[in-house]
Amino acid sequence: MYVIAVASQKGGVGKTTISLNLGLALARAGNRALVLELDAQGSLGLSLGLADRARPGVAELLTGAERLESVLLRTRDPQLQVLTVGRVDPTTVAGFEDALTRAPVLPSVLARLAPDFDLVVVDCPAGLGKVTTRALEVATHALLPLQAEPLALRSVGQLLAVIDRVRAETNPRLSMLGMVLSMFDRQASASLDVAETLWTRFPDGIILDTVIPRDEAFLEASLRGAPLLLMQKRPPPLARVFDQLANDVLVRLEPTSPDDDDGPISLLL
Repeated sequence: MYVIAVASQKGGVGKTTISLNLGLALARAGNRALVLELDAQGSLGLSLGLADRARPGVAELLTGAERLESVLLRTRDPQLQVLTVGRVDPTTVAGFEDALTRAPVLPSVLARLAPDFDLVVVDCPAGLGKVTTRALEVATHALLPLQAEPLALRSVGQLLAVIDRVRAETNPRLSMLGMVLSMFDRQASASLDVAETLWTRFPDGIILDTVIPRDEAFLEASLRGAPLLLMQKRPPPLARVFDQLANDVLVRLEPTSPDDDDGPISLLL
């Protein structure tokens, strides 16, 4: 089972939007997928139209109040399930984070999920705190959304340093899946400058081909409590971006072997 930690040093870069829509796109591609929320703000549940902290989740697993089977939420797509952060009191977020990082609950939960899922997409909280670090310690891969703005660009080095430290000290199997440029605005010179800098500064393969544009459709989807692919009977064209992102991710998770025959296929039988 692949565990993909979606992490970013700053908030507002589209982590939850990417996690949710990527999870659905991976499920539509035939994978048994789970979107796991570790952000105490509960943005994933809100994005799905759930009342604030209405459902039990990770918090209840930490306290033993619920069993894993009872907190997994099924979705319209039979290949996709969701596990929200649960009922975290805003005044006790620090206690929740301490319990999540100290207790062996997260590795235990992932071990129990392994027979039933091919991929787990982990929606991490913003920043480089202990919850994000803990997620990286149990993940197989890191996916880094990077907002196309100068401040986000200046923070890349710090996040890469954390990944290197986790890989060296606690999780040698952690691999860098790549960075995905998000909230990209072709009409803004600053956004174009950031994209050009990324594509020239980093080696080939670090920046994913998929670019997530800045678009009002994301806001509308959140307000309606649905991922883009399910926002209406005919999904907006932007929804296809996540099918492309899912393809990019799957290609990197399972690259084609040099021995595989990747030549042209005849249309005629």
